[in-house]
Amino acid sequence: MAYSSIPKPSVYFNTKLYTGTGNSLNVTSVGFQPDMVWIKDRTGTNNHEIADAVRGANYQIYPNLANAQTNAGGHLTAFASDGFTLGTDGATNTNNSNYV
Repeated sequence: MAYSSIPKPSVYFNTKLYTGTGNSLNVTSVGFQPDMVWIKDRTGTNNHEIADAVRGANYQIYPNLANAQTNAGGHLTAFASDGFTLGTDGATNTNNSNYV
């Protein structure tokens, strides 16, 4: 089997830490437009959330639950050229909570 390496993984993957505001929040400086965003609350016990460009920003997958997907506004609301935009939902944007 041939071995393949990605010479510059930061072009395709980036870990971004942010602090929630409780208001609409633009998370920037990702370095590219993400096609998939996986969010985890580091302060509280909210579920992991994944949103991808194929399903659309308003659809979430919870990889730590048995739910296949949900359609809920206020979580991730848009993919941007250098990051993503969050709504006011507490699972992804509680004021002063830390997220990855």
